Amino acid sequence: MQSNRMPPAQAASATFALGDVPEDFALFKTLSAEQRLRAFGAMIRQDLVRGQLLVEQGGPSDALFLVLHGALAVYRTDHAEPIAELRAGELVGEIGFFANIPRTANVIAIRDTSVLVLTRAAYATLAQETPAIVEALLAALAQRFARETARLIPVRTSPKARTVALISGGCEPAPTAFEHLLRQGLAAVDAEIVDLARLQAMFPGRALDASEVADWLNRIEYDAPLVAYFGGSEASEWARKAVRQADLVVFVCRGDAPAPSLTEIESFACGVHPASARRLVRVHDHRRHEVSGTAAWLARLPCFMHHHVALEDRIDIDSLVRFLCGRAVGFVAGGGGSLGTAHVGIYKAFRERGVMFDIFVGTSVGSAMAAGFAKNYDAEHLERGTHEIFVSSRSFRRPTWPRYALLDHKAFDSALADQYGHNCRIEDCWRPFAAVATNLSTHSLELIRTGLLWQAVRASSAIPGLLPPFYTREGVMLVDGCLVDNVPLTQMHQLKSGPNLVVHFGEPATEMFDVEYAALPGRLELLAAMLLPFRKKILPAAPSAVNVLWRSLVAHQRYDTLPTTPLDMVMRPPTPFGIDVTDFDRHQEIFQSSYLWARETIAALEAAYNPAIAAIVASANRPDDAVAVSQAASYEALFG
Repeated sequence: MQSNRMPPAQAASATFALGDVPEDFALFKTLSAEQRLRAFGAMIRQDLVRGQLLVEQGGPSDALFLVLHGALAVYRTDHAEPIAELRAGELVGEIGFFANIPRTANVIAIRDTSVLVLTRAAYATLAQETPAIVEALLAALAQRFARETARLIPVRTSPKARTVALISGGCEPAPTAFEHLLRQGLAAVDAEIVDLARLQAMFPGRALDASEVADWLNRIEYDAPLVAYFGGSEASEWARKAVRQADLVVFVCRGDAPAPSLTEIESFACGVHPASARRLVRVHDHRRHEVSGTAAWLARLPCFMHHHVALEDRIDIDSLVRFLCGRAVGFVAGGGGSLGTAHVGIYKAFRERGVMFDIFVGTSVGSAMAAGFAKNYDAEHLERGTHEIFVSSRSFRRPTWPRYALLDHKAFDSALADQYGHNCRIEDCWRPFAAVATNLSTHSLELIRTGLLWQAVRASSAIPGLLPPFYTREGVMLVDGCLVDNVPLTQMHQLKSGPNLVVHFGEPATEMFDVEYAALPGRLELLAAMLLPFRKKILPAAPSAVNVLWRSLVAHQRYDTLPTTPLDMVMRPPTPFGIDVTDFDRHQEIFQSSYLWARETIAALEAAYNPAIAAIVASANRPDDAVAVSQAASYEALFG
């Protein structure tokens, strides 16, 4: 906020002509000519010069203001940037005035400005003589709130559920082995499991809607961290009761999606719960990198999120339970060009510690790595894939005629499709995954959760100018997500609650360059240096054009203001000396150094009892691991 601002302006009477007030001001539209005259008569004009303080945060709210002309900025003392601007026709100070509380912010003229001042005493007289002015003021205030509300971007979230109903999706009942494993997983987190047999044993002969049954259900829902209702596969009275009782319904599906028409219980559940309160679980015999047919299930039963579960062990069951309990562990992968393999090194270090990540969100090169994690690829597989995409294919060393971009994108596209599968869809990856891109059609971030996997990575990695944008069939233009947000933690928070590992490559606050500007070569000098290898060594050590472009794209982002929670572990691996964001041929060096660094960092954080690390490592708990049990207790304390 400005430190040399002028002192608060003192209200001073000034004459003004009615022509100074535009007739289309919302405040006066509903008033008659006589009522407007009375309103004007109760107000005085106050002129401010640029930089002059109109009201001061914490001061008395003894007047209401209407901007006649000019512009005002609203600041709070705890925030360096203005939180709003007010222009002609807008009210100032209405919150404090009507709530009779101290001023909530400073308001400073950012242009020479005039306002109309209505003191509290004048308002009291005016309200008595002209009641319509009260309605006009409240209407203007309501319009202000409506405009501010409309500006808010709705955030689709998956809130932590207290009650969950599990029913069969499709025509095939959920396998007995699945229910057995799920009961074990739920019991491990002290969830209450309620089925028809338990209810009938406790209340023999009683109707499901009996008052004592309802009282008991309400009591356990209040006491337990999670209540799971096993509704079965038929549209029975009990299944309907379970669906109605739940915050969230989970469809347990087996095999391929049947004909489009819904079963009776599916139809009932979809009528009770919107898609945002529905989840789909596909049960498989064995764990794989990818499956097929998930899109058909989601077309049948649109859901906020889906999960794949293998019956060979409890790994996927425990992951599902963490989602249901609001404890799913996320991996957030930021962009950074050739530094992207640091994600792989850090991932390997956590996996060796036994950590299971449940969901992955990435942008730019982070989406490429996170996509491999979602397919259950190990670190070595991703290392080989990185070499194929960025080194063997020379995809970032193929200049083209700069009509659409500086590089020929065909080799890059082909390498991505080869690595992730030409027909592999995001929905069919074993773990939930989302790529973040910048939507230049709507000027917003795009969270890509469906469609071909390689295309999602391509859209998220389309560095403007370097690669052509990715265009969807609907005509949407998508480019690199780093343009808006290079660390998609907000998007992860929208998808689930629980701890997250956040890996990014933000630049230091200040970075200096020992480069003599006059030494930068012209095109002929540069061409000669490129043709004669011995002359390359005398080129100034200035960042490459791509490096400058990447720095420019992320220069507006502040990594010290990430929207972290106490359970978000932010890690910024050190970059090996001299590595540029385009040095993809040094990916193995980056991978190895980040892996070793992460191992040491994890051990140090665990030794220091870091709560975020404890929450992440809790996913590695085993009943026979005394250390893990201790970490689980710390995790429970964090969640209250």
